[in-house]
Amino acid sequence: MQTAKQNLRLQKIIAAVAILLFLIKIAAWYITDSVAILTDALESIVNVIAALIGVYSLYISAKPKDYDHPYGHGKAEFISAAIEGTLIAVAGFVIIYEAINNLLHPHTIKKLDYGIILVAVTA
Repeated sequence: MQTAKQNLRLQKIIAAVAILLFLIKIAAWYITDSVAILTDALESIVNVIAALIGVYSLYISAKPKDYDHPYGHGKAEFISAAIEGTLIAVAGFVIIYEAINNLLHPHTIKKLDYGIILVAVTA
């Protein structure tokens, strides 16, 4: 049970870091209006949601066996993996859409120096 608590604590830290990185990347995209930075931010959305789902699935899977779940709650981890895979596919489609849209309707990038600094911080 101690390992489950350690895993849950670590996953909470991972979720907090993912949220912070996402917010920095969104700020960089807002400043620059760059599609490349937007795609990086969209990928970060997947990381944030995956981290939060990971927190929840670790919480659920650590529960002991009960009447409704005689073999435990470990299947929650499989469900979270399926959701994360779906999120990756959706983010991929959004990135492709934005790239095509930017090719058809190009625009100039603004304040690239600030955007590069923010994205470099997230690296």
